[in-house]
Amino acid sequence: MTGPKRELIEISREKLALLQRILDEHDPDEPINLARMDLPKADLAGRMLRRARMTGTNLSHANLTTADLTEADLFCANLNHANMERANLTHAVLRGASARHANFNHARLVDADCRGGVMIGAGSSVGGELEVTDFSNCVAEYATATRANLSGVDLSGASLIGADLENAVLFGANLDHADLSFTNLRGADLSEAKLTKTRLIGADLTGANLKNAQADQAILKGTILDGAQLTGFNLAACELGGRVDTYELETLSAELWGAITDHELWVESTGKQGRAGSLIEKVLSYVDLSGRNLSGMNFTGCKLIGACLDGAQLVLCNFTRADLMSASLVKANLKGAQFVGANLRRANLDGAIVGSIAIRGTSGSLTGRFQATSLSNANLVGASVMNVALKKCVTEGALLS
Repeated sequence: MTGPKRELIEISREKLALLQRILDEHDPDEPINLARMDLPKADLAGRMLRRARMTGTNLSHANLTTADLTEADLFCANLNHANMERANLTHAVLRGASARHANFNHARLVDADCRGGVMIGAGSSVGGELEVTDFSNCVAEYATATRANLSGVDLSGASLIGADLENAVLFGANLDHADLSFTNLRGADLSEAKLTKTRLIGADLTGANLKNAQADQAILKGTILDGAQLTGFNLAACELGGRVDTYELETLSAELWGAITDHELWVESTGKQGRAGSLIEKVLSYVDLSGRNLSGMNFTGCKLIGACLDGAQLVLCNFTRADLMSASLVKANLKGAQFVGANLRRANLDGAIVGSIAIRGTSGSLTGRFQATSLSNANLVGASVMNVALKKCVTEGALLS
């Protein structure tokens, strides 16, 4: 290989070798210095990077999953498209950083400083306004960012579903088209924030400051506003109401609609027609599946946020690691269904039928084995379980408070 492509590969290998040497020689008792280094696509997953110096560092597309970045200095760093899922950024400095399309899912940003900032070169002087920290279109679902300072941050188009932003400062932040459904914003400062078409479905804004926030077509269905400061906030321009609208099955893509209807036919014909359905990691949020017979279907890793499954037959369904935040499963038949590691926060399971069911083989004959409804390691915080016989379920490791 000759020409520019060969040169680019050799440069990449040199950077990789340099990074590995720095990591190998690093004294774990001292903060590592990676400031201003060019490290796109670097693999730093699980690394101990406490108090690391990364000012101006290019970490675009880098893998920082589960990395410990406590008190790290990422001032003006390039984190575009970086994967920081479950990373610990407690007390980290992210001022002036760019994290467009980055993944902060389940990350910890407690007390993080994300205000604007600007990189100054040698001999330069400060002038003009500070550069805005850009987290636009990032995903930070179920992230914990209590007391984080996000003043003026661009979070437009971001997904912060289920995040904990209690007492966070979002003064003047741009949250246009962002999704903050079911987010904890108790005591948060959203004064002067931009909230055009922002989704705040089921969010808890108890005691929050929304003074002079710019709301236009924001969706506040099921939103808790007890004690919130609303001076200058135009509620009339928002979409209000207690119940979140669901979508009919026919509005789904042909792939999803076909998989569900084929599965129903397969169940009804005892396997003679249609085919068994598998919707692994598909998005079915706010879809109305009430009363349908989906027994035995595989929903592993699916997003079913706010979905309606009332009265559905879900016998032996697999909901492992599925996200059923605020879903409704009233009087659904959940015998033998598996919710291992599933998110059922604020879900409504009132009157759901649970317990063990006999397992049949491919020929239809009984195998002598039984499978119980499993809620092991599931999150049921805030879920309603009236008239549900939880004693008949496997609940090891489940959060039930």
